[in-house]
Amino acid sequence: MFDSLLNGLALGFGVSVPFGPVNILVLTYALKSFKNSLAVGFGAFSVDMLYLFLLQFGLLSFLNNDIFKYILAIFGFCFLSYMAFLMVRKKSEALDVQNQEFKESLLKSYIKGCFLNGSNPFVIGFWLSAAGMIVGDIHPYFMTLGLVVSIISWVFALSFFVAKYKHFFNAKVVKIVNIVSALIIEYFAISLLYRTFIG
Repeated sequence: MFDSLLNGLALGFGVSVPFGPVNILVLTYALKSFKNSLAVGFGAFSVDMLYLFLLQFGLLSFLNNDIFKYILAIFGFCFLSYMAFLMVRKKSEALDVQNQEFKESLLKSYIKGCFLNGSNPFVIGFWLSAAGMIVGDIHPYFMTLGLVVSIISWVFALSFFVAKYKHFFNAKVVKIVNIVSALIIEYFAISLLYRTFIG
């Protein structure tokens, strides 16, 4: 039982800690608003849990086909590229996180997190294999609990620490963070197309 919980924790941190598009967006939002950053993270988490729930009942097996993956990869590329474009086009005065109130609604941030995770066919691929591991475990519910706890803990920790120390980030530093983040997200966008159609 305890082993299943630990395995779930390890799997959860394994999927949530590596810096992909979701973590980049959580980080850039945390510089503006802790609540909105959490909303992005929980949006992505909701999609993870939805996939896991549906896969455990065999309801998403039909999605494991090439045509669906191609459509999702093209949509994912467009969405990620659009996010990267929005990051780069911000003017310097809009990047002063010290004296500015962030006006995006929590629902909009949540939906962005959902779209970011939901438009990545490799997320479905991961959960296809993870669902098999969880169902095959002696205590699947404890493994799922460990998974949920670790993903939520990571989202909260990343949002909290970046938001807490955002006073170290002036407009110039935030501009650099945005450009680097945009480049990383665009790399993931191109990588998504490459791995789906060529790799």
